[in-house]
Amino acid sequence: MTMAEIVTILRWFPLGPIEGPLTPIKKDDLDNIAKQYGVSISLEEPRGALLGETRGKAIEEITQSIVTITARDKEVLRGVLQALVKKYRAPRTTFATLGSDERGESIAREVFDEEDGWY
Repeated sequence: MTMAEIVTILRWFPLGPIEGPLTPIKKDDLDNIAKQYGVSISLEEPRGALLGETRGKAIEEITQSIVTITARDKEVLRGVLQALVKKYRAPRTTFATLGSDERGESIAREVFDEEDGWY
């Protein structure tokens, strides 16, 4: 019997020093973490497609970094999340884990609180 995959989606919005990651999120860094822990990590960076302005920036200028982690083991996922929080810090929005499955969201929130005092 194989364990079900745990899917965790993290969203960073680089809107300033409070919400954004500490350093730019790079695919090479994520690939190294994925290899170290034996998980799948992908990076997507969609840009806003609406007209208008929010927080003093045009919406189409705002991008988000969406990191999707797929793991089969809770402790492995915790290690990946700890590595990401150490490198980038926890995402700072209330919908930072939007799209995660229930287990992935719960584990992410625990790690964010333990490692970064967030959530």
